[in-house]
Amino acid sequence: MTPLDSSSHESHDFEHPPFDGARLQHSVLLLDYLVDHGPTTRSELSAATGLGRSAIAAVTARLLEVGVLAEEADASSDGRATPLALAAANHVLVTTAITADDAIATVASLDGAELARFGEPHSVADRGGLLELLSVVLRRALSYADRGGFPVADVTLLVDGSVAGTPEVVVGSGRFGPEPIDVAAELRARVPALGDTVTVVPAAIAAATAEGDALGVRDLLYLDGDTAIGSAIIVDGRPLRGGHGLAASLAHLPIVPSGRRCECGQRGCLATVADPSQVIERAGLARLEADRGRTAALEELLVRLEASEDRATWSWLDAALWIGRTLQAVAPALDPAVVVVGGYWGRLVGDIEKSFRENRPTIGGGVLASVPLLAAATLGSDAALVGARRQARGRLVAEPMLLVG
Repeated sequence: MTPLDSSSHESHDFEHPPFDGARLQHSVLLLDYLVDHGPTTRSELSAATGLGRSAIAAVTARLLEVGVLAEEADASSDGRATPLALAAANHVLVTTAITADDAIATVASLDGAELARFGEPHSVADRGGLLELLSVVLRRALSYADRGGFPVADVTLLVDGSVAGTPEVVVGSGRFGPEPIDVAAELRARVPALGDTVTVVPAAIAAATAEGDALGVRDLLYLDGDTAIGSAIIVDGRPLRGGHGLAASLAHLPIVPSGRRCECGQRGCLATVADPSQVIERAGLARLEADRGRTAALEELLVRLEASEDRATWSWLDAALWIGRTLQAVAPALDPAVVVVGGYWGRLVGDIEKSFRENRPTIGGGVLASVPLLAAATLGSDAALVGARRQARGRLVAEPMLLVG
């Protein structure tokens, strides 16, 4: 089967999904368990999910009927002891992104375990060059899945910036530029095997989702500054996209009075003072970045900060000042339980917190001055990949017909 060729789904009745309401919730619980644990009997599913046997019987009967589940061929004839398995257990998730130094594509099983990773270093700043690199690694990932006999259930494109409109376009991207660009269409033109089933997700939202799960927090503000300034808002466990898809665009919050003009057209955007390219240049590390890449430049920045080197210290503390002031403007409006700081910013979260706390309210005995909590991210550079896979899995178990075929 051609990966993600939408024509391959035409024989399935997507207009009449197997469940809605409570039965859909039961189906999600059941499928989630099967993704993590493999073939399981109905009795075991009942014990594991807390669903009654009648509910299990109704849900599994329908999922068997439409081909989402299959019974183990060598199982006992007693229906209750017959292990049930996902018919699509061998399906995989493909996720692609532009990191600080590479275009990457990964292949993972439905439970999120990574099976393969393909990367190409980038040193280009133009849209076309980056899109070509993404298409190269995507073709490798799809070829890997095809050779291994793994049908592709989902392709997710992780991007910096916001995703908005219909069809969805990427806006305000540090990599693709401020103007709207239909990245999915551009990649489909280069990789026809992608078909129409491609999901474009802001990398910051994917990372925020994963970090929130790791912390057990459902209301948070996430920000980082490695590839570009990324930010996301999670409310009750769900990303806040806003009425136009532009919520949490902190990079283009005009925070610096009479600041210089940003490439987006505004003056004083946070990106003009805290974008990693700006911090690296002011610290005198632009040549190092050109020779060895952004990751090496940021690591050297951290080394120089540890050594209290003047130029690096000035560059970073100026950025930290404006990051803190941005949080002063945003935190009262959102009231997040936690502000999670990722990337190299997370290793310097104390400087950001110092700037943030210096102008906090003193009412209530200073209680408000201590909220929200600022915490360094814990999942490292793969946080967005982890989050994207979890989101893809969530979409698939919520629409199980996508797993048929």
